[in-house]
Amino acid sequence: MTATAALLLEKPAADEARRQAGNLLLDLRHGTWTPTPLERRVAEILGVSASSAQGVLSARHIRSALWEGSMAMTRENGGRFATALAHLAPALDVPDVADLTVELIGAVADHA
Repeated sequence: MTATAALLLEKPAADEARRQAGNLLLDLRHGTWTPTPLERRVAEILGVSASSAQGVLSARHIRSALWEGSMAMTRENGGRFATALAHLAPALDVPDVADLTVELIGAVADHA
C-alpha cells in the first residue's frame, strides 16, 4: 500500500476520532457530561502513561487503560469516554489527534 493510499484510509478514522473527542470535551466543559470515578481513574492511568519515560501516549496505552475499565466502562455513563478512546487509539499518529487525546484525558482526569 502506498503512503497516499494509507493516508486516504486513515483520514476517516482521524476525522471520527476528532469528532468523538471534540464532542465529549464540549459536553464536559458545558456540564452536560460528567466523567464517572472509573472514567477519571482510566484517564489518570493514561496521563501517567503519557508522562512516563517515553513521554508519548500510544495505542497500547489506551488498550491497556480500556482493559482496566473492563466492560463496566463501556456501559456506564453511556460509554462515551470508552468510545472516544477506542476511536482515538488508531489515529494517535496524527499530530492534532494526539494533542486532542492528551487534552481530553487531562480534562477527564482533572474533573472534580
